[in-house]
Order: sequence, then C-alpha cells, then structure tokens
Amino acid sequence: MEASLSVLSHADGSCELWQKGRGRILCGVTGPGDVSSSRRIFDRANVFFSINRLATKSREELVAAVRVPSAGSASSSSALAQPVDHFLRSVVESAIDVGAYPRSCIQICTQELVMDGPGDAFQLNGLCMALIDAGIRMRHIFAAVIVGLPSGDGQQEMVVDPNQMEANACRALFTFVFKPSAILAGKLLGAHSVGQFTMDEFKNAIDLAERRCLTVFDFYRHSTVQKTPVCVFYLPLLTSQQEKCEKVEKIIRIYG
Repeated sequence: MEASLSVLSHADGSCELWQKGRGRILCGVTGPGDVSSSRRIFDRANVFFSINRLATKSREELVAAVRVPSAGSASSSSALAQPVDHFLRSVVESAIDVGAYPRSCIQICTQELVMDGPGDAFQLNGLCMALIDAGIRMRHIFAAVIVGLPSGDGQQEMVVDPNQMEANACRALFTFVFKPSAILAGKLLGAHSVGQFTMDEFKNAIDLAERRCLTVFDFYRHSTVQKTPVCVFYLPLLTSQQEKCEKVEKIIRIYG
C-alpha cells in the first residue's frame, strides 16, 4: 500500500490510499466545526458520513467481460451496501472521542476512485489515516483486513485482500477491524461477514487477519513519520551541567 496525506486543500485532514492493481480511495475529514442548532448535541460531537462507492461487477459480468457499469447504476453489491456502511460508521464513530467536542460536528467523506474487489478495508484504513492527519482526538486507532474463504472442500488457503474475481469465487468474505494491543497482535473491535462458513473457519480467518493487521499499523507509523519527521536525540549521562549545555548548543548549530 501507499498513501499521501493532506491531499485536499479544503479539508482539515485527508488521505489518498492506493495499492497497485487493487484500488485507490480518497478520504477527507472536516471539523470539529460549527453545526446548526437543530443538529447540535450538547455533550458530544455529531458525526456525519458520506460514503461513496463504485459499482462492482458480478461473477457473470466478469466471465462475460461485458461493459463496466457506471458509478450510478445498480450493482450486485447494492443490496449489501447499506449494512456494510452502517458497520463502517459504527467502527469509525466508536474510535472518535466525540465527548471531547461537544456542540460541534465532524464531517467524514470517502470516494472510491478505482476499486477491484471489496473496498471496506480501504475505506476504514483510509479514514483512520485521515482522522490522524486532521488531529482528531481518538480513543484508539484501527486497522481493517478482508479475508476471503474460497469455495470447495476447504483445502485451499484463505485469500487476504482479494480482488473482484477472487471475491466472486469465495463462498464467504470477512471484514475484521482491530485496534493495537500490548499483548496480542491486535484486539478485535468488530467483524462483518457475508456467506456461509463454520466457526472453525471463522476463527482461522481471525488468526490470519490478526497477523496481517500488524503490517497495517506499521504502515500507519511509516506514513505519518514521513509527513512529520521527528528527530530524537539521545544525550548520554554527562558529568557536569556545562557538558550538557555544550552538547545541546552543538546540536542546535548542526540542525538548527
């Protein structure tokens, strides 16, 4: 994955997230800002969402190689879009410390530019980076991973972050969201599933996604440091105050 932060000039925080051959998404966050009295909540922020998706192609459309449907046309995923969007909203809103911004609003918008396959993980990971870029106070950061369970006798390996062709060949799709944990690779925050599966398959998918989420958290750290590099200096134990002052003055002359 690759990401660019602060790409939107009129948003307080934004992120363009893309992966070669997989997809590209643009996320923006505005706020906390003023809101009309009719939509104002006295003890917390009111969070507004606008989640915009591209239409996906069904298995029959992919096999027949027909024309790609336009963004406004009906798609095979339209029936599932509403519960999935509700899942995304609940994950993001629970991560924001809404109590820190009473009587205000936070506006969150996502737009899929290119997407080959399920885009839920792209949406969530891009939103997390946009919230970090905006400086919104959060209870925790989060990372999302999609796992596909292939059709068949169960001998095939699970697919992480499947494209549209692989997703159509799966009998179940899982979207897992984790937050950092000092004990585990990641603590499970929520899960959304589509299809048929057993509990053993569900647990195996969680284990696979839990290991994968570590790379997403490392990606957050790397992308944030690239935007705002921080120099950390280590001063060894010095015997006198004069030596400490001389060391600090030398650092200021070099980097200053």
